[in-house]
Amino acid sequence: MKTTGLNFLISDKPDLERDSVAEAFAERGGAVHRIGRFGTRRFSTVRVYGADSFCLVLQQKLGLTLCSPHDELLLRVPSEFLKRRITHRALGEISAITFPSFVKPVVPKQFRGAVYQSNEELAAECHGLSPDTALFVSELVAFSAEARTFVLDGRVLDAAVYEGNGEASGAGTFVTALTHAISLPRTVVVDVGFIDSRGWAVVEFNAAWGAGLNGCGPKKVLSAIVAASGPGCDSHLSAENSLA
Repeated sequence: MKTTGLNFLISDKPDLERDSVAEAFAERGGAVHRIGRFGTRRFSTVRVYGADSFCLVLQQKLGLTLCSPHDELLLRVPSEFLKRRITHRALGEISAITFPSFVKPVVPKQFRGAVYQSNEELAAECHGLSPDTALFVSELVAFSAEARTFVLDGRVLDAAVYEGNGEASGAGTFVTALTHAISLPRTVVVDVGFIDSRGWAVVEFNAAWGAGLNGCGPKKVLSAIVAASGPGCDSHLSAENSLA
């Protein structure tokens, strides 16, 4: 893909993965801007990549729409692609949860996703949160390998095992099958894990604009990252955006 005429906004903090994506962007003709603070400099035809806090501030200031998976997308995954029991609970229903269980918030980063041994332990972690805080509750399974895949327009651009031992090609084939079974955002990162005796399973979905490479090739996945803040994801940028 060509990036000529596009401006790539990233943080000025050093990061090997992010810098490799920026290098691939520049090689294809685009201009890379490393931002240390949000001032009044003006850009046109913007694409962004980085941490949530960085990109979400740019989203607000520039009025762009970032392509992100729905918080509850995991609940729409067919059981044959989950290979474990996952239920949707509210924090106020904590007494109905069977422990130990893996619990994480539906809305990311509200509390620490982890294995909780009791409702008391989970209640302490979630102290101060509303009783209607939505939770994912999963049966305990062990992943012998975890892999990251970047998907654009239903096609897996690259897959890499970032933890444990497994075949990246198998993860890619599994996610390709998933794209035919469920409607996904135009661009998305799908993390999968291998459960011994069960096979590959969906772990979670992430936004391509903020996901690390985790072993995937920057040149291979660049188009997914660029698309995550560009036209086609309901992102209609004005001719010129300001960081005022």
